[in-house]
Amino acid sequence: MARIGILTCSNCTQDTNCAAVVCLGDMRKRRGFFERYKDEEKLDLIGIINCSGCPTLAAPEKILKRVKALAEYRLDALHFSYCMTALCPFLKKYQAVITKVYPDLEIVLGTHIPKDKKQFQQDVKELLCPTVSDVQDMNDMIKGTFKRNN
Repeated sequence: MARIGILTCSNCTQDTNCAAVVCLGDMRKRRGFFERYKDEEKLDLIGIINCSGCPTLAAPEKILKRVKALAEYRLDALHFSYCMTALCPFLKKYQAVITKVYPDLEIVLGTHIPKDKKQFQQDVKELLCPTVSDVQDMNDMIKGTFKRNN
């Protein structure tokens, strides 16, 4: 049995209302970056945490407090969500800090397989931009009902 956690992007979870639906769906179906567990009889999701937001350059260590909440429960692997790998300017710093403190914790850079990284980045930018209607969120992207500004 593999014991995993998922680290999501604070901006995506809080500002675009992403509930990690696609990440969890691929986990259940053992698709994308969860394919590595296809031979595991059971996959145990210990928890989902989000990053501490975009910190100052001097503060990527803030992530450790959040990771500790999962790591203390015999976590085997921590998956950085797709939004983290596609959007996070602190990804490498977060990975280095976590690996230094938790050297036995496997870091997996991904959850689900994206359709188009550049389009995803543009869509998230539009979601976070004040010119986009407040009624649109990450669910609109997932369901294919997102209306772009272009």
